[in-house]
Amino acid sequence: MDNVPYVWGTQIDAGETEEIISKWQLPARGPLTERINAMIRVDLMKGFFGSSSTLIVGGVQYHLGGVRDTEELADLASISSSDQVLDVASFLGGPALQLADSYRCTVKGVDRNEKCVLAANKIAELCGLSHLVEFYAADACDIPFNDNAFSVVWSQCSLAHDERWLQEFDRVLQRRGRLALTFAIRRENPDQKSPKWTLNEVASRIRNRGYFLLHVDDITSRDIKWGWKVLDTHLSIQENDFTRVLGAQWVRNAHQRFEHEIELMRRGQWGNGRIIAVKTS
Repeated sequence: MDNVPYVWGTQIDAGETEEIISKWQLPARGPLTERINAMIRVDLMKGFFGSSSTLIVGGVQYHLGGVRDTEELADLASISSSDQVLDVASFLGGPALQLADSYRCTVKGVDRNEKCVLAANKIAELCGLSHLVEFYAADACDIPFNDNAFSVVWSQCSLAHDERWLQEFDRVLQRRGRLALTFAIRRENPDQKSPKWTLNEVASRIRNRGYFLLHVDDITSRDIKWGWKVLDTHLSIQENDFTRVLGAQWVRNAHQRFEHEIELMRRGQWGNGRIIAVKTS
């Protein structure tokens, strides 16, 4: 890895983003997500797209469980080449690109961060997937697509506990279409920082909109194992690189952050849930 100067949380505008992404070159070999992460890793470390240690270590699949989580959610939702998928809070496009590459479905991604939208469209172009995947700057409370436009509404670890999100999901989803969601949940020992809704409350709100629930799962234990522990392992494996760019204290803080989130999940302050539902009305 190049020895780049550490510029924590650098603020960049659209023009600077265009300049940064114009220099990206996708490696020719390896699994798609690994190739993308190798291409953008230095710019993630510089903080161009956010300062979260979860993002910087996890990369383009900015959600617990990474590629494996996306594969499992896609399998449960029966994603196929005939689907038109909307990925809400798509960030840099990791799951959307994985879906298009694996299933040849079409995917539209929406995210409020215009820099991430620019970068995601550039990544899609470099991956040869821009004919299947497009990203747009938009808020989940005002999705810029027609009613009944999609056969799948998809979101990983981003669902706001806000009825307006569910209302917009329902508006753009076709009858017999599927919701495929993972999201933070309130658990048995909440505090003031815990998410607003429990898994059962999210399930009830979706059911009451006229959906049949195929899967309602508490995936907290899985996300401790596949999520935080895997992130911590990746950080350890690449510790020399992270230390060279970000410093030893950043690495220590990141390890502590991952360990802290594991403890909060184990204590029942928060967790993650998963729902697959079919629109019946």
